[in-house]
Amino acid sequence: MNDKMKKPATMLALLSMVALTLSACGSGDKGNNAQPSASAPASAEASASGSASPEETKAPEAGSVKLKFYAQYSGVEIPVYDAAKEAMKQIMPEVDVEFEVAAQDDEQKIKTYAAAGSLPDIFFASSGLIETLKKADNLYVMDDVVKELNIESLLNESSKPMLWNKDGHSYSVPNVGQWAGVFYYNKDLFAEHNVKVPTNYDELLEAVKAFSAKDITPLALFAKEKWPGVLMLDMAVVGSAEQGGLKRLDNGEGDFSEEVYLKGAQKISELVKAGLLNKNAFNTTADDAAAQFKSGKAAMLLNGAWSMAFQYENLGDKLDILYNPLIDADKADQVQWNMSGGGFNQGFAVSKNSKNGEVAAKYAALFSIEFAKQRVIQLADPNSILVEKVVPTNGLNPVQQKYADDSANFKSMTTFAWGYENAKYKTSIEDNTQKLFAGQKPEDYIKDMTKALENARK
Repeated sequence: MNDKMKKPATMLALLSMVALTLSACGSGDKGNNAQPSASAPASAEASASGSASPEETKAPEAGSVKLKFYAQYSGVEIPVYDAAKEAMKQIMPEVDVEFEVAAQDDEQKIKTYAAAGSLPDIFFASSGLIETLKKADNLYVMDDVVKELNIESLLNESSKPMLWNKDGHSYSVPNVGQWAGVFYYNKDLFAEHNVKVPTNYDELLEAVKAFSAKDITPLALFAKEKWPGVLMLDMAVVGSAEQGGLKRLDNGEGDFSEEVYLKGAQKISELVKAGLLNKNAFNTTADDAAAQFKSGKAAMLLNGAWSMAFQYENLGDKLDILYNPLIDADKADQVQWNMSGGGFNQGFAVSKNSKNGEVAAKYAALFSIEFAKQRVIQLADPNSILVEKVVPTNGLNPVQQKYADDSANFKSMTTFAWGYENAKYKTSIEDNTQKLFAGQKPEDYIKDMTKALENARK
């Protein structure tokens, strides 16, 4: 934490004070005329003489404003959402939210809602989704709310940029930090079968061959979702000293004709041929992959670092992590701390067409902060976005502590696939990378992606 940053007394107390301010006196008038809270009807405004009837100044009833909240309300994050919602009852009691569980469908359902003009009031938005919805004028601009609530002062220095879009506006408030992608591995399984834990690509290839020969799935990849494959390819590219990875192309720089992208595709192809995946990989969900890993049927699992608490709960002290076993052996010192993952502005956003837009925006902003706090308390999140030092209920497990210590060394991050801003590029690289993992020749992959990238940039 930056010693120069002002530390709040407690997050809940500060948020409560903010909420009190919102419902108290006016926006700039220092006189006696009271102003309505954000959720009060227009008729509650004081008259020109400064008077208002008791009925008009009456505080809104608890739960009188109903908001739809499209959220990743599943798995280990359910208690986080529940605790944040409970805390918000003290801050904005007039609001009641109903969670809808977000589909694991690469944001297709939320895009369908947008196309039909039926976006929920509040929803999680990746940077890629923000760009799509921004072009269609579907997003509530949160600049005024962010400034009014002084949200930026609650975020640590590395998290403040996540609040602002490249156009200078705020369309969402971050709810978690920028996670790296990691390989989880079963230490006991490696030791039992006398397989060296890989520190570079050559060693990873040997480990894949060794486990495959023993009928143990080397990597549990939940390829029913497309982003894990893209993450692994990104690691392969970053591991060959292109720290911009696949995100560099999304930014409009370079193209697939560069040798580093062919080399990355060749690594994936060689690993697949060596037996990297099981035959059902493309029907494997995240839960399926975690179950394979927990049971010892798979030696490794690829996911974001956000999954550390869950994986440790499953494996305990058998668990450890690798940041990028696809790095070139001769470049290890150079690229060791260049990370894949993270690197995007995202968080809870609000529909521009919400009937309670201003209330929803204030709720979403404050909920994001409380959600971040509860992630630390409930899940021992070692990657908090907050200035306030929040203490986890059960402390950090050893893997989380390792990540927390190592994160100080991270030099760069790319992004996960949902952070790509060019929608055409995102779709093409997800679809074509699945073909690469299914056995497509690297040369054909590069040819297809070269055409796709040209089309995406038109």
